[in-house]
Amino acid sequence: MAAPDRPVRQADWRAVACDLCCANEAEILGSREVIVRGRTSDFEMRFDDVACGRCGFVQALKRPDERFLMDYYRDAHIGHRGGELHFDGASRLAAVATRVPTGGRIIEIGANDGAFCAELSKAGFDAFGFDPVEADEAADVEKGFLEAGIAAAQPKSADAVIAYYVLEHVIDAGAWLRSALALLKDGGVLILEVPNYATHPQDSLNPEHLLHFTPETLRELLEQHGLMIEAGAMSPTVAYGQAIAARLTDPALAETPRPVSDAFLAGATARLAEARTAYAAAKADRDQRQAAAENACRLAQEADPSGKASAFIWGANEYAERAAPLLAQAFSSVQVVDKSASKIGTPFPGLVAPIAHPDVAEDAKARVFLLCSPNWNTQIAEEIRASGWDALAVIDAVTGKAA
Repeated sequence: MAAPDRPVRQADWRAVACDLCCANEAEILGSREVIVRGRTSDFEMRFDDVACGRCGFVQALKRPDERFLMDYYRDAHIGHRGGELHFDGASRLAAVATRVPTGGRIIEIGANDGAFCAELSKAGFDAFGFDPVEADEAADVEKGFLEAGIAAAQPKSADAVIAYYVLEHVIDAGAWLRSALALLKDGGVLILEVPNYATHPQDSLNPEHLLHFTPETLRELLEQHGLMIEAGAMSPTVAYGQAIAARLTDPALAETPRPVSDAFLAGATARLAEARTAYAAAKADRDQRQAAAENACRLAQEADPSGKASAFIWGANEYAERAAPLLAQAFSSVQVVDKSASKIGTPFPGLVAPIAHPDVAEDAKARVFLLCSPNWNTQIAEEIRASGWDALAVIDAVTGKAA
């Protein structure tokens, strides 16, 4: 349920054909209704998670309208800010440098706060990026995104187009890819990273992701659009991802892609079986994590039924994203705290106060802590006790039990 007195944004969700084979043969894997708490509004997300019955590609059957999506990313998305790289920057830079000559023009779609564009510029590349972040968070990054941002760049001007963890968010994979490739010189390279559904299927239940690629389905999409996959595996620079580089060798297909290949369709039966198994496991894992968040918040309310204590969520991550909207409905003061320099001072969806260093808890008169780090909760609980801060409750939000 959305919190009272907050606008609830609703999209015009429309069913679409499969992004890979254009079939309308969706097999429902599961359905979800999620309220995502933004900074100023709540966003109603409705998902029919499906696998294509013809080719096995996993995706959201219905997609929101572009305006809703743009407003969502400006208000509810958590980005990485502050210039501190949250990925393996050296590997990412090396992947580009081995494929693009020094001084080459690189366009990054979804540049976040421009941190990687800055690294590329330092390395001697002519780097440009765009993203929907606000001006005060990324003053040197263009504010376009997807179609709007792509339109701001010159056609066929780039030696490389790069996009890290963007393609899974788009409404129409083919339309986005055609627009991206329009920026690329003939023979230029496209470098992508996206989550890997084959190894991390739980990512399919992220309320921002519409498309769920395995290495096989990503390769098929790129080859349909005239790209030749470069030989040799690329290591992802984020643990749950997959990386790929491909050269534009057939510009005609970039504008008018070929149909899905017979070889790809031949694997549909096995792909469907794998999709069903992976989705069921991911759904069970996600349900367990949500139940833990709900139980943690129940314990917090039992510790202070009045809701007047200051509630601190320690750790700005996916566990905090589940707990924050629940706590915000029960406590008048809720803040996420974290020791990461790249997160402190940045907004957190649905909360008025930005992410802060844990030392802000020192000024509170009554405190409730929810701990959101699977690896560090025991150490954090000891740190709270050693600080001398009296707490009404210290709760492990990963397990849903008292810490």
